[in-house]
Amino acid sequence: MRLIRLVPIILFFAACKEPAPEFKSYSPKVSYKYLQLGDEKPIEKHDVVEVRLMVLSETGDTLHYVHDYHYFLEPTHHVLDSVFHDFHVGDSILLKVDRSTFNEHFKFYQVLQSDEGKVLLSTRIVNAYDKKSAEQARLEIISKREVQEQFELNNYLKALSGSIDTMDGVYRQILAEVDSSANAIKFGSEVSIHYKGYFLNGYVFDNTYEKSVTPTFTFGREYQMIDGFQTALSGRKEGERVKIILPSRHAFGEDGSLAGIVPPYTAVIYDVNIIKVIN
Repeated sequence: MRLIRLVPIILFFAACKEPAPEFKSYSPKVSYKYLQLGDEKPIEKHDVVEVRLMVLSETGDTLHYVHDYHYFLEPTHHVLDSVFHDFHVGDSILLKVDRSTFNEHFKFYQVLQSDEGKVLLSTRIVNAYDKKSAEQARLEIISKREVQEQFELNNYLKALSGSIDTMDGVYRQILAEVDSSANAIKFGSEVSIHYKGYFLNGYVFDNTYEKSVTPTFTFGREYQMIDGFQTALSGRKEGERVKIILPSRHAFGEDGSLAGIVPPYTAVIYDVNIIKVIN
């Protein structure tokens, strides 16, 4: 069936004696091209599709990529789910998608900075399952990530120069100290900070400098920040810069972040600038 479907397209362009377009239209907002053909296993309408993906700008800059992480896409009416059901397991495809359409479906930090233009989605379709089998496959991947996270975190800490404080499983490194008379963070302090959050491989998933906002919170109040972040800031002073290294159990845990930016069992790092402390 695969060859029958492709042959008329090949013959058509040969007859026209013109090169085939780089991308073929799938819908008004999505076009595609094959990078590599997989096997003959089709994807059924109600299958959950397991994919690996990398999001690039039109100029080829990486906007989102999590090493060795697989996404499980439920069948929905959104074009970015339905498009995969028209390919085969093992196919590698490059999608060109209106950025606004992509942002409707995926909430990846660096892509969300704009709705203008297009993004490239480099994708490999790993497998397709019924819902029960998909959940089993997802749990197996998460279990492997739990082990891999500890291995990668240990390697990162060994390679890090300078002294590191350990507080209840949270790692902290003071990058810039201030005078001892500066206001220290304690329960009830009003704290303003700037930070950059990134993975062990350097991928940035959040950056308040780019948002042009200065987050302010009441220290000690629940649900304002992840627990490990609060533990690491305790006792630090206005004007200090601090590197905070959080294993997933003190960050986004086995489920990852709500928006899907941080995957399950992912250690995170925050470079924090403590702007203001009011006691």
